[in-house]
Amino acid sequence: MIDTMGIILPEDIHINSLTEKRSIAALPFAGRYRLIDFALSNMVNAGITNIGVILKHNYSSLMDHLGSGKEWDLNRKNGGLHIIPPYIARNTHGLGEGSVDLLASALGYISKSKQKHTILSKGNVVFNIDFDKVMDFHLEKNADITMVYYEEDTNKEAITNHTFLSVDDHGRVRDIEVKPRRPKTNKIFLSVMLIEKGYLQYLVDEAIARGEQDIVRDILMKRSSKSNIYGYKFDGYVGDINSIQSYYDNSMHMLDVNVRKEIFNPSRPIYTKIKDQAPTRYGGEASVSNCLIADGCIIEGQVKNSIVFRGVHIGKDSRVSNSIVMQDSIIQSGCELDYMVMDKEVTIRENGRLIGDIRHPIIISKGEIV
Repeated sequence: MIDTMGIILPEDIHINSLTEKRSIAALPFAGRYRLIDFALSNMVNAGITNIGVILKHNYSSLMDHLGSGKEWDLNRKNGGLHIIPPYIARNTHGLGEGSVDLLASALGYISKSKQKHTILSKGNVVFNIDFDKVMDFHLEKNADITMVYYEEDTNKEAITNHTFLSVDDHGRVRDIEVKPRRPKTNKIFLSVMLIEKGYLQYLVDEAIARGEQDIVRDILMKRSSKSNIYGYKFDGYVGDINSIQSYYDNSMHMLDVNVRKEIFNPSRPIYTKIKDQAPTRYGGEASVSNCLIADGCIIEGQVKNSIVFRGVHIGKDSRVSNSIVMQDSIIQSGCELDYMVMDKEVTIRENGRLIGDIRHPIIISKGEIV
């Protein structure tokens, strides 16, 4: 993608104890990734080499994961990965903590960047998109703003926690609804937007002057009839992580080979921080079926329909099913676990029995001994 920079905005989403000490973008996913890896890799795969990540709360884990950006080939002298601490460039006061305020804090970085266009994305969505096609659509329509959307069943639980677009036959966005009780359409904004950089700066400056806070509610909704705002339909898999249930469900979707092939497409790979560990060792009585098992593990029991992160030890005669077990956790011998989400460095003592439900998985906080 020529002449484009990327900005990843933080999401103020709290998922039980899983985001108590980390941002949603730093939440581990699919055995070895973090949620931000997907937005970041999508940009890198499109040839974007100047990416800013705006921070907000609990960002130490995210900064540790991103490092210098080496794994994404973003440790460059020109462009590269830019970590933007919260409000470091902010010279306005009295505003809330909406997306306008966050973009205002990055205006110094944005104005110094040489690229003409900007892609805005959030860091808590699992998807693999070809941004070159979005740019082609944007230029073809001569759009001021292109909003990427996907279609979803409106009867789905918690579907109304999204922004919906009304799009005409030519792709023009005619109306925008934020968290409606009864959505008029099934077109959900992916929180990915392509906009000319100068126009973005103008909109943010104008919003600040008027005390406006949210880029969708206060800027896009008011301009849907005045500006050339178009909607680009994304037909691929979308995993929007905004609750413990959506995190569990989308994690389990990764066990589907078709979903996995689409998300981890070799032609558009998903990059992450590399940790060199020994291959996983399986005991003589180990049994594993339909699982994602990362490296560095020791599996001596039975594991089924589960996702196991790096360095996990599952002891003899233990049975783990329908669960997510994060890095360096220890499940001692004789345990039975079903429908669990275990954060990092959890220990389940001998003969422990914890049974959750597909709609209510049991959450265990980081470092807990149960």
